[in-house]
Amino acid sequence: MKCAAALKPKDIVAAGPFPCPVWQTQLQVPAFYTQLIGWGSVIIPALVLAVLGLRGVRLLCGVLVAFVAILYVATNFTKYLVRPRLELYLPEDVSLRLRDGPR
Repeated sequence: MKCAAALKPKDIVAAGPFPCPVWQTQLQVPAFYTQLIGWGSVIIPALVLAVLGLRGVRLLCGVLVAFVAILYVATNFTKYLVRPRLELYLPEDVSLRLRDGPR
């Protein structure tokens, strides 16, 4: 992001677009950041619970329960520890195929 808007971590939404408080331009965190939070919310509890001795269905159930809690905490509080790089929001259905003509 090139503007000089000072965004506080509480203004950043980790999932989905959010408006810049100064310019009202839609911003987003990179997909890599949200994917890292998502996969970390699955892998970390799986490893911890496996080390604690859970196996099979108990491990699966434990990971599912822990996933919800860890995903909530990671989504809302990771941005205070590791500030994500912000980029302009572009909807996924935007097509830049200019040679196809207007739709």
